[in-house]
Amino acid sequence: MKKVIFIILLWTNSIATELPPLHHPVGISPPSEMQLPNEFRLDKDGLLQCTTCHGIKDIAEIPFDEVDVKADNFFNGGPYQQLTDLCYHCHKKSSQRLNIHKMYESGKIDKKNCDYCHVETPTPDDPPKKLEFRLPKEKICWGCHLKTPHLNALTHNRKVSDKMLKIIKKSEQKHKVNLPLSTDNKVICSTCHTTHEIGVLSSNSASGKQVLGGDVSKGAIYTPHVWNEVYQADKKGRLAKLDFNHKLDYQRLEQEVLLRLSAKNGTLCRACHQFKD
Repeated sequence: MKKVIFIILLWTNSIATELPPLHHPVGISPPSEMQLPNEFRLDKDGLLQCTTCHGIKDIAEIPFDEVDVKADNFFNGGPYQQLTDLCYHCHKKSSQRLNIHKMYESGKIDKKNCDYCHVETPTPDDPPKKLEFRLPKEKICWGCHLKTPHLNALTHNRKVSDKMLKIIKKSEQKHKVNLPLSTDNKVICSTCHTTHEIGVLSSNSASGKQVLGGDVSKGAIYTPHVWNEVYQADKKGRLAKLDFNHKLDYQRLEQEVLLRLSAKNGTLCRACHQFKD
């Protein structure tokens, strides 16, 4: 099965140019069996270029922060409801990106996966202060994931109050777990999620503690729930005002994976929030 891998560095004429997350490699030749649509043009040497995927003229010459990412022709053939709809012009729907969280191979840690996030492969005993990431820790997950991988992701991405910070510190001591924040005390992906498969870090350490069980290859598993009709009715009016075309279903979380504390029983939420009885 082919892997669809997104990288952070764009290599052109042997010069590394840093790009925002979720950029496809260019300057490479697509496999001979891959058939690209006519509007997905290669350069004169038959290599992928910026305009293979993007329709904006001279996009490679425009500063990143000045590119109109909302333009209809930002992606060739767009706009698309989902980014993967663009990918499927070239890649088969059965293709999968490399799951770097799956870190065990034949019972041993696959250390090459460490290099996707870390500048140098760390050892399990390295203190957190010694770790050096390829991107700021509040952005490192966006190299593979969207900013909004689930509902309420953006509403959590904010600076915590002094009161909540005290609650988090008490929760860390109570559960002997690490709940990291950004340098300016904002909630980030890794506040709730851990990135390492169970066993990579010692479960006796605060950084290594996480919810047991769950197959990293399968991810979180949800099942339908009878409350879905009530959920749909509650959201219908508000979603209509937003011109929201995606269907939202209420499902019950059955299998947790890569969580520092259990969301299923509410422990993760109570690590930051206090609720009245």
